[in-house]
Amino acid sequence: MIRLVVTDLDGTLLDANGQVSRENMDAVATLAEMGIPTIAATARSPRSVRRISAAAGLGPLAICANGAVVYDLEGSTVLTHQLIPAPVAEEVIGVVRERVPGAILAGELLEEFFAEPGFFSRPIPGLDVPEINALEEHIGPGATKLIARRSGFSSEHLRDILGERLAPLVDITVSGPDWIEFAKHGVSKASGILEVCRILQIEPDQVAAVGDQRNDLSMLRLVGHPLTVANAHPELLDLAGEVLPHHDHSGFAAIVDYVAAQKVG
Repeated sequence: MIRLVVTDLDGTLLDANGQVSRENMDAVATLAEMGIPTIAATARSPRSVRRISAAAGLGPLAICANGAVVYDLEGSTVLTHQLIPAPVAEEVIGVVRERVPGAILAGELLEEFFAEPGFFSRPIPGLDVPEINALEEHIGPGATKLIARRSGFSSEHLRDILGERLAPLVDITVSGPDWIEFAKHGVSKASGILEVCRILQIEPDQVAAVGDQRNDLSMLRLVGHPLTVANAHPELLDLAGEVLPHHDHSGFAAIVDYVAAQKVG
C-alpha cells in the first residue's frame, strides 16, 4: 500500500509558469484525506520550497537541494544537511575553471543562493539572487551544492568534459538541458527519501514518486511506485511504471486514480 507520495516540483507538480494548478492542489488534498502525505523532492532550496509547499498543501517534510537537505516544514527546522566541504568545493571550482573556460558558476548554502554575472539569462520570478564576482570567494564553510553552465554547452557535454575528473570528488546531477550540479558524495533524491522513510517509519516500496528530469532517476529507481509525466526526459519514460499527463495539463492530479487503484488491488 502507498503511504507517501513524493513529487518533483519544476516540470512535474508546477506548470511552465512555476504555478501549482487548482487540480493539482485538489489532488494533494485528496491524498491527504486518504491518509497519504505528499512531499516535495526538488533541487530548490528550503526558502522557495516552504512557499510552494504552503500553497500546495505539501508536507510535513521536504527534500531540498537534490537530497542534500531534509527539512521539517512544520517546525521550520533543518533535519539533515549534507555539505560539500570547503576544500572539496574549491577544488571542484578549480577544475571547472580549467576544463571549461567561460563557465559561469553558482552556489547554494541552505537558504542562500548566489551566482556569477550572467548565470541566469533572464530574471527568475520570486527569486532574488545576489550576483558575485567569483564563486570561490563565497564558499565559506562549504556548499550545499555547486552549479555550472556554459553558453552553447549542453548538460551532457559538460558532464562528458568534467565527469571523469570530478567523480572522485562529488556526485554530478543533471537537472536541466544546459547546467550540471555537484553535491557531496552519496547525496541524491533517493538518499533524501531514505532519510524521510526513516523519520516516518515506512519502507521505500511504500512510496510513490513522480519526476520529469534525470535528477529524479535515483528516486524512481528506489521507490515501489515510480511515476513520471508525459513531458519527462526519455530515460524516465523508459523507467516509470506509469506515465501521467503533461505537467502543463495538471498531470500530477492523475496520481489520485493511480493510488486508488493500488488500494483496491
